[in-house]
Amino acid sequence: MKQSTKHNLFTLLGIGVFLSISIGTGYSGSVERIRRDELKADKDGMPGEQGLQKKVVLAPNIKMTATIEVTTKGNGLLQIGNLRLAVYDSHDDGIYYENWLLNIDFADIDGDGKREMLISGIVCFTDDKGDKVLRREAVVYIYKLQSNNRFKQVYTNTSFRIDE
Repeated sequence: MKQSTKHNLFTLLGIGVFLSISIGTGYSGSVERIRRDELKADKDGMPGEQGLQKKVVLAPNIKMTATIEVTTKGNGLLQIGNLRLAVYDSHDDGIYYENWLLNIDFADIDGDGKREMLISGIVCFTDDKGDKVLRREAVVYIYKLQSNNRFKQVYTNTSFRIDE
């Protein structure tokens, strides 16, 4: 057998083992996302209000409830653990988010066995009338779950704030 064929075989075998372990546990290496299509009309609220409650697995024995509430004005907050973050904005009052909801992903990016929360997207800054986008800014926020089960922001590429 050629050396490159052996290398490819071992690489494929390693990937297969990794995937079987990941799929078997339903956690390791997987990414969980909160999507805009998961938001549902609030039955007890006013027309236009939306919401979502979702259990998120952050580590093998750690789950938290993520709640998003969107107002009739098109502004919405994510509440999870100790955080309240403005992740939804469809109301053009000088700023809105492309696709309205920022991307919200939970993934173990540092290999410590706990999922970090990654929030990313495009913020659109508009003129006074809201007719014209003056600039778009790509934003990224990373929140790490601490040993006390509280999130701490460990990275951002922007001065734009989403925390309250």
